[in-house]
Amino acid sequence: MDIQDILVYIIVLLCAVCAGRHFLKFFKKKKPGCGCGCSGCAGCPKEKHGKAHR
Repeated sequence: MDIQDILVYIIVLLCAVCAGRHFLKFFKKKKPGCGCGCSGCAGCPKEKHGKAHR
């Protein structure tokens, strides 16, 4: 096993980790809304603190 093989394994491992993170983020998406029960109103208390409705 030479240095090229090791570099290829490292690159493939990093790609797999990156793809895995994106895969997990896809399934951990939060539902739309801010969680306070509102439907995205302009007077939302969470909106006043700079938190987006996502």
